[in-house]
Amino acid sequence: MAKAKGLYRRGKIWWIRYAGPDGRIRFESTKTISLKEAEYILACRRKEVREGKLPEVKKSRKYTFKELGEEYLVWAKRQKAFASKRSRIKQLVEVFGSYPLNSFSTRMIERFQTEKLTRCKPAGVNRLIEILKHMFRKAVEREMVEKEVLEKVRRVKLIPENNRRLRFLSAEEC
Repeated sequence: MAKAKGLYRRGKIWWIRYAGPDGRIRFESTKTISLKEAEYILACRRKEVREGKLPEVKKSRKYTFKELGEEYLVWAKRQKAFASKRSRIKQLVEVFGSYPLNSFSTRMIERFQTEKLTRCKPAGVNRLIEILKHMFRKAVEREMVEKEVLEKVRRVKLIPENNRRLRFLSAEEC
């Protein structure tokens, strides 16, 4: 089955390309993995253009990680471990503060994870990564970032922790 002109894939998601009423080429995600649904959406967009309607394409503002950190701090005040969480959020903002949320990738976070391991124990690094993942879940809920970025962040694996204690035997136990 041949696909319609103006359809292409990015990963598993189908995207459409069409000319708007003003003649400018527009690109839009269909947010679907089904070719038939994508073809239907493309046909609808082309019909709207023929009727002179400008399809509403939702453009999200590009947020930085610092803005996410500030918003997340407001939300985290309700939690029990707010004091420790606040210091970890500040650490993350120091590293990623100026980065746009859309530019986060699995590789970038894994590089941060490796760098942190030279100075911290695995458990501390894991707590930072867990907070980072939760921050991105909240960002998706608040429509600050797309779900695709959240999936990239979720792919980062936590480091195995060795939580065993070194115990010495007492004289009686010997």
